Amino acid sequence: MDMKTILLKELIKNGHENFGPNRVWDIASRKFLYINEEMAKGFMGLRNFDRYKTHILGTEISLIKKNANILSDTLAKESFNLIDICCGDGSKAVEFIKSLNPEVKIRYVPINSCDYLTNLAVKNVKKANLKNVVEYKPIISDCKGSTLNKLTKELKLGTFKKNAVLLLGSILASYEINDYLFQLSKDMNKGDFLLIGNGVRKGERLVSLKTYKEDIFNKWFFNLIKNLGFNEKEVEYDARFANDRVEMFYKIKIDKTVNSENLKVDFKKGDEILTATLYKYYSEEFEKFCKLYFSDLEIKEDKTGGYVLVFCKK
Repeated sequence: MDMKTILLKELIKNGHENFGPNRVWDIASRKFLYINEEMAKGFMGLRNFDRYKTHILGTEISLIKKNANILSDTLAKESFNLIDICCGDGSKAVEFIKSLNPEVKIRYVPINSCDYLTNLAVKNVKKANLKNVVEYKPIISDCKGSTLNKLTKELKLGTFKKNAVLLLGSILASYEINDYLFQLSKDMNKGDFLLIGNGVRKGERLVSLKTYKEDIFNKWFFNLIKNLGFNEKEVEYDARFANDRVEMFYKIKIDKTVNSENLKVDFKKGDEILTATLYKYYSEEFEKFCKLYFSDLEIKEDKTGGYVLVFCKK
């Protein structure tokens, strides 16, 4: 199935909502942000965006290194599957693995919605020459909280009886947090481990809107709109605060009908297509949500108070 058909099916399934005088169509699913090589490379472009490089990537790696003793104590002896949800290029998994007891055997399981990123993650973990990584099992799947449901039995066959799950890069900010953590926790077994990395707020909840209007996001998200059949002159990228979250979207500047196979959507001038959303949480809120699903947890905050690592054990 080609990308246009996939996206049209999603639009028709979700329908549209009214936002003032405009209709808002929704393809803001995290899986679409990495669904093919073009989208995955758009995501990797964020690593050249100073705010992402400093406040997410750099902060997470620093927190992992600083709290390596927690990881090493928690995952000290038994072999396990390291499940890297929305894996990126594997660089954070490398730092995680470096912090562990080198005698513990690991099967690395990068998960993403296209093989460009899972293959890249495997390549970079192999390149790091980590002797405790003895197997690789890249998996093409979405990044939902229910992802583990179809993997747990398969992964725990043989040597690797435990799962350690990485949910880094503020992935959780793209989802409804209660549902995600519920789905994830119910498929974890006693002794399994989860590491969450997520941005948190101090002061006002929704600030710095101009950050999300940066052209780096347009360059990434426009690939979806292009696959629907729009060109750059027919749409305009924008971002706003609405529905207690950041919404990134395209406003359509013309009437246009988009067809693929037996599917058709009639867009009107002024319609909007939602491509990504981000929820913002205060530190105490984030801790409260995690405690609903994990009784054994430890939270470490970076020195600015804008990012947390949450160590959860089932």
